[in-house]
Amino acid sequence: METSITVRGVENPTKLREFAESRLSRALARFEDRILDAAMRLEDETGPTKKGNDKQCSIEVKLRSGSVRISEKGDQFEATINKALDRLKAALSREVAKAKRGVGEG
Repeated sequence: METSITVRGVENPTKLREFAESRLSRALARFEDRILDAAMRLEDETGPTKKGNDKQCSIEVKLRSGSVRISEKGDQFEATINKALDRLKAALSREVAKAKRGVGEG
């Protein structure tokens, strides 16, 4: 499984990238054998000087049996990442369950 994290519009991306890497790896650990690759994109849409609901976390995970995309916005990166990863784990559970049951295979 390959993972990539892209950070844009943040003054000090190193600390944020480390936080995101640790949270992403923990969230994907349960599904590791089914995941081909995962990409997370973190972006402060208005830049570091303006505040507001402008922190975007987008995650795309490619599985052996499809893909899952999650996007979440908030006013703090850590909370936005956590919420997006919670939604991702739920979506991955559903996708894996469908693959096990053979749902959608025509």
